[in-house]
Amino acid sequence: MKVYKIIAVSFALAALLSFTNNDRDKIKDGKYSVYIYATNDIHGFFFDSTYNGVVQSTSLSKVSLYVKSEREQKGEDAVVLLDVGDHLQGDNSVFYYNYIDTTEVNLVPDVFNYLRYDAVVVGNHDIETGHKVYDKVRKELKMPYIAANAVYKESEKPYFTPYTIIEKAGIKIAVIGLTNANIKKWLSPSLYEGIEFTEVIPVLERYVRMIREKEVPDIMIVAMHAGLGEEKQYQLEDPSKFVAANVKGIDMVFAAHDHRSFAGYVWNGKDSIPVVEGGSRARYLSCGTIELVYKNSKVVTKRISPSVISLIDKPSDPDYNHYFSARFNTVKSFTNNIIGYVDRDFSSKEAYFGSSEYVDMIHALQLECTSADISFAAPLSYDFSFKAGYMNFQGLMNLYPFENLLYTINLTGREVKYYLEYSYKKWVNKVSSPDTPMLVMEYNDNGKARLKNMHFNFDSAAGILYEVDITKGDGERVKILSMADGKPFDPNQVYRVAMSSYRASGGGDILTNGAGIPFEELDNRVVSRLKDIRGLIYEKMKRDGKLCPRKLNSWKFVPEQLVSEKVSIEKNVLFR
Repeated sequence: MKVYKIIAVSFALAALLSFTNNDRDKIKDGKYSVYIYATNDIHGFFFDSTYNGVVQSTSLSKVSLYVKSEREQKGEDAVVLLDVGDHLQGDNSVFYYNYIDTTEVNLVPDVFNYLRYDAVVVGNHDIETGHKVYDKVRKELKMPYIAANAVYKESEKPYFTPYTIIEKAGIKIAVIGLTNANIKKWLSPSLYEGIEFTEVIPVLERYVRMIREKEVPDIMIVAMHAGLGEEKQYQLEDPSKFVAANVKGIDMVFAAHDHRSFAGYVWNGKDSIPVVEGGSRARYLSCGTIELVYKNSKVVTKRISPSVISLIDKPSDPDYNHYFSARFNTVKSFTNNIIGYVDRDFSSKEAYFGSSEYVDMIHALQLECTSADISFAAPLSYDFSFKAGYMNFQGLMNLYPFENLLYTINLTGREVKYYLEYSYKKWVNKVSSPDTPMLVMEYNDNGKARLKNMHFNFDSAAGILYEVDITKGDGERVKILSMADGKPFDPNQVYRVAMSSYRASGGGDILTNGAGIPFEELDNRVVSRLKDIRGLIYEKMKRDGKLCPRKLNSWKFVPEQLVSEKVSIEKNVLFR
């Protein structure tokens, strides 16, 4: 997919954009081209093969060869390479060097240094790794680690580098980095102690103004680990198009986070501002092709063409693969180590239709480790199946793909009920006719069905017995029958509830919009914080020698006959 359009900058405005720094050589009159490439949401896709020998369609090895070729063809001074965040999570390659072998240079800076990135933006999943990891990575990177809106709480000074100036053949390119302002709703404060994440627009407006005056760049780039969103509606998590439409003085926005592929323009009242995002996991490269025309050392014309370049059918880089072969083999050995035995088949597919071995296994672990009264958990892998047999660390990573800690918080029985009502509201429809589907679904351009809302926010509960009536509407679906041991469930009683740190920090809005707890109060509700849930599963398997997924049968959809009819159809629709 490629989109092209021209941005014309008037001669008068170009005079303001041109540089006045006497330390730089004057650029000769003529036309110059700069190509800015960006990766985003790599999530550990550094190798072009999985650890069991399956060749992957995408990886940074393909990025390496493509960018190498572009540098050779277009010239070193014509190519800029950025990463727009979420590189420290998602695969055993990063997990191993984040937490197992912490003495070696982390794999991520090793790769980024090899590819000679010019700047790297901090993503929310990068913060999720904790201070020890991202502080070490920041020191090992040979290029700036940028996030202007991550500031010290005490002084409001930037914790990371806020922006960088990149010079290519005398052309001055400013890159302002921004991380996701919604981090505090997803992550435990212990992971970013001392850091505050501020909203992007006030920070961005201040830096654009300051950089224009102090640095006088020829090109002003915003690289933000935030989703595209809508140009007419501000969204804290996904404001990229809104930023392009409302923040003056920027030339282009590189977006990330929501894993969408997009190249287009947003009108800001005077010019069309290019916005581009390259999906995720190195499937695509975001690109901004910039043509500058200089006269008397001043920019008189600026043309920007955003595009998304598919790397799926591109070759990988044999030099890159050879250079990182020892790293790959180390991770492969770690990944294929057997952890323990799983005594039965289980699948995440069942979790959308009722009690399941997959989610109930998490519930059982959370209740066991915390001695909580109730557990909340969701299917974190959309379509994960495991056949009975020995599980290695890759299987464990697939089973629980996120670095969530295990928390216990206090909730009243009434808040528990509201919490579940909100979860199932995102999950199931009110089935009022034979044609109404049970699950809330939508269809993509190819006609394939998918869940409309994010599956990892479909929380069910254990520790209580309840039914979910699919013929009822919002706020009326959930009927809590009793505690799991048969004791009465009391709406006024305070219960200890086990859940992930993502959920306890406000992720998915179930505690805030559902249970009605103000965001500022969430931290005060926390009773205990344990280690990461994947680590707890690992310890249990090593201790017991096996994992025994079992249905707890804490809940079910009703009426059962209608549900049975819907399930038989919708399983095939979603997972055909």
